[in-house]
Amino acid sequence: MLNDTEGELLFAEILPERLYHKEGAKVVRALLKKGSISRRAYYDLVGATVGDKFLETTVFTDHLSSREITFQSTTMKRYCEENSALWEEEMNIASMTNSN
Repeated sequence: MLNDTEGELLFAEILPERLYHKEGAKVVRALLKKGSISRRAYYDLVGATVGDKFLETTVFTDHLSSREITFQSTTMKRYCEENSALWEEEMNIASMTNSN
């Protein structure tokens, strides 16, 4: 099942080295922190075009009655939690190499 989940993230181009990783990571971090975010906050993070594209995939879902965005499934949420390093903000590579 996790392979399907990874495939969904790949299809949405949210995984590292993919077109929308930076935008997707912002949403994932916000959802991991808060559980859900308002539709307004969602579109503020990624913009209308990218936000609409993400909602066409099976990564995030828009709850129309509450106007909240969440992960599409608990499996997706769990994958993102277990692979949280994928969603961290870009770190200074120099500081990483100096720590060795």
